[in-house]
Amino acid sequence: MKKRIRLGVCFCAVVLCAAGCEKSDNYKIMEASRNQTLPIYESNDEELDGEKNALKTLKDVYTSGYEAEEWKVEGVDEPAGILCRQEDILIVDRASHSVTAADGSGKVLQKIGREGNGAGEFRDPTAITEYGGNVYVLDEGNQRVQIFDENMDYVDEIGLKDIKLSDPGYVPGMLAVNASGVYIAGLSSDHSVADRYDQEGREEIGKNFLGTICSYQEQIYLINSVVRTYDKKSDSFGSASSGPEWLFTAEGPELVEQCSLPQGLFIADFVAEDRGIACISVSGYSVFRIGWNGEYQETVAKINGLQDEEYPKISVNAQGDYFIAMPEAGKIFRCHKGQE
Repeated sequence: MKKRIRLGVCFCAVVLCAAGCEKSDNYKIMEASRNQTLPIYESNDEELDGEKNALKTLKDVYTSGYEAEEWKVEGVDEPAGILCRQEDILIVDRASHSVTAADGSGKVLQKIGREGNGAGEFRDPTAITEYGGNVYVLDEGNQRVQIFDENMDYVDEIGLKDIKLSDPGYVPGMLAVNASGVYIAGLSSDHSVADRYDQEGREEIGKNFLGTICSYQEQIYLINSVVRTYDKKSDSFGSASSGPEWLFTAEGPELVEQCSLPQGLFIADFVAEDRGIACISVSGYSVFRIGWNGEYQETVAKINGLQDEEYPKISVNAQGDYFIAMPEAGKIFRCHKGQE
């Protein structure tokens, strides 16, 4: 009888051990990602060690002599997107649900839009870009991209899938366009992909991608601002800005790595140019220039307040001046070369 009881106890111990060792669905997702272009890191992974942050050892080099100054445009209180064109600069204002065109001095030339859901109306617009002579505005509150001609007359729109139904915290904040479609990206651990829209619908780009995008010479470039993480204790996903960052191109639904970037910069937006990329580092509250090989080249400017921004935007004009829109601070900064 005693022997039977002992066997029963041993059997229960084995069952409890097996149950305790069973891997959750989230853990299996993390494990499966290890061979993907963008893996999910365990929250205690040594790759997320803050000591690996490039800002720990980066020594600012000011090669080009840029200076930063606040650039004011009357009536723009929450600049959420900015686009430098040949003759003007377009600013998306989230506060007034409109787009303002200004000249280089900040003088208002034109203002379009108001709050609403009709043609040329907006709700919380978050980004702006151009392609093929048209201007594209990400009308986040209305879940669409509106298209205007070069004179800002309404042309068409592209309806977006309402991802907020499955992920209430998702904000589509980044926009890029080329011949293959309209690309949207945002920061949400529950929707960790970019989306490409064309006439046939929506296609997800880059599994586990959380970051920013831009178009350059017909190519879509992407930088992961953060990496996805998995916490075993809570069995949940999150993100970390201290992890590796890469420059990718979009090839169909896949990301193709072009180069690794200095780790831990938390690159929130960037523009691509012949000499490399000019990017906004939230962690470093700076605009950095990085070469196409991924190496740091110079610090364009330091801008206090960038560390408090989630979706700052950058654009460059024909003269090489950079304009940085900071919606949380309600400010725009112009980085230009100082007097020789």
